[in-house]
Amino acid sequence: MVTILAVGAHPDDIEAGCAGTLALHKSSGAEVYLLVLSKGEASGDPQVKTLACEKSAELLGVDGLFFGGLKDTKIDDGIETILVIEQIIDRVDPDMVYTHTFKDVHRDHRNTAYATLSAARRCKRILMYETPNTLREFFPQVFTDIEKTFETKKKALRIFGRESERFWLAAHAVEGLAVFRGFQAGVRVAEAFEVGRFVFAP
Repeated sequence: MVTILAVGAHPDDIEAGCAGTLALHKSSGAEVYLLVLSKGEASGDPQVKTLACEKSAELLGVDGLFFGGLKDTKIDDGIETILVIEQIIDRVDPDMVYTHTFKDVHRDHRNTAYATLSAARRCKRILMYETPNTLREFFPQVFTDIEKTFETKKKALRIFGRESERFWLAAHAVEGLAVFRGFQAGVRVAEAFEVGRFVFAP
């Protein structure tokens, strides 16, 4: 059985970046785990966001949701963050890890990417996802056709709150990005990834 771990700095990062792909992994029988490093307290009620993470995880059907207990806007790429990620990696022993790209305007996102690359140094497959904060220098080499799970991705994103205009705009940006990446990949909608490491084992 394949085991997947997705790492995000804040609630909704994983959903924005790779929820469609994670749903596909689940449908193929994989075990999927989520690690959210902070509870997003700098931009809202952490209890509300924790509940949203739990509801989203239930919707995606994942096998486990973990919180890293780090402070929103203060995530660094040092030993504290690395150890939090390593602890979950040791616990679930993933075959593939998804995390942020370091080509991102948000400091927490960049640092999560670097810390994950360090923590997952023994993992053979690491793919880095994009969010609406990703820089235009993001250059994907891997695409996932998410047509079968696109509605699930959108439902997962909506769990995090429709009342915020900023969230509403971000959610629509994610949908537009899926269409754009789909065009690049030759499918209707897609998620795109840069390769952190990928050992091909046919």
